[in-house]
Amino acid sequence: MNSWIRIGLALVLSFLLSLSVALINGQDLLTALQAGLVIALLSGEIVAVLSWGMEMAVANGYPGWLGFLLALCLNILGLIVLALLPARTQPSHKPVDKQA
Repeated sequence: MNSWIRIGLALVLSFLLSLSVALINGQDLLTALQAGLVIALLSGEIVAVLSWGMEMAVANGYPGWLGFLLALCLNILGLIVLALLPARTQPSHKPVDKQA
């Protein structure tokens, strides 16, 4: 199964699943369609990254599961790095007291 088939299946299945869940939860059709589209795009992006990681590993002679794990771990590592970064503070613009 190539990447485009995986991505297409992820888009279609996640859209249908999220649309049905949104409709069951009582959302109107337009809101449910919007929610389904957002969830489908997010899941399609995740599947694309993982699938392309698998294909790059296979193209370089490594097993596909190694590419899957490396793509998964590096995504998680990126989130951990972002969580550990110190918060940026905006410089405060305090007036300077000038004593004569």
